[in-house]
Amino acid sequence: AVVSTQSTGGKPNENESLSVDARQNLDLRLGCAVTRFQTKYFQGKYGDLDSSLISYGPCQTPTLGFCVERHDVIQTFTPEPYWVIETSITADNTEIPLTYSRGRIFDQQ
Repeated sequence: AVVSTQSTGGKPNENESLSVDARQNLDLRLGCAVTRFQTKYFQGKYGDLDSSLISYGPCQTPTLGFCVERHDVIQTFTPEPYWVIETSITADNTEIPLTYSRGRIFDQQ
């Protein structure tokens, strides 16, 4: 909505703007209430849990999912050997580097 309004020079949609404000307000109130509830509920239940504050927010769960997924990809990464072709030519006393369009080569053949 913002991009189309800026590109056309039109007036922003007031209902869309108000819905964003309502969502922010709801997210804040819900986050505060559930954070307080979780913190009080889990305090002392698990010995190794740092329960000084257990935060909650509607955006935290999907964001945490993305972070965990990326962490898993990094942890299970297996490096592969590769080769790079690097060469240059000299013309008129000027060295010109030549590059291979495929970049890395993963098969030695």
